[in-house]
Amino acid sequence: MSDQLPESFRWSYAICKQLSSAHSLASSYGDLELDDELRAAVERAVRPILERRLKQAEKQEAAR
Repeated sequence: MSDQLPESFRWSYAICKQLSSAHSLASSYGDLELDDELRAAVERAVRPILERRLKQAEKQEAAR
């Protein structure tokens, strides 16, 4: 994605497209494949953070 896209779009895209299609976690030691249980746990943990960051970005953009 382009660096010129609004920050809110990037967070929204992460929530709508990337989070639901996550299949592994990448680290310096290799990838960890996600099964259904891990995928659900990652979504429960990460979604609230992404949503909070989306709201923050929308506030900042509205203030411009």
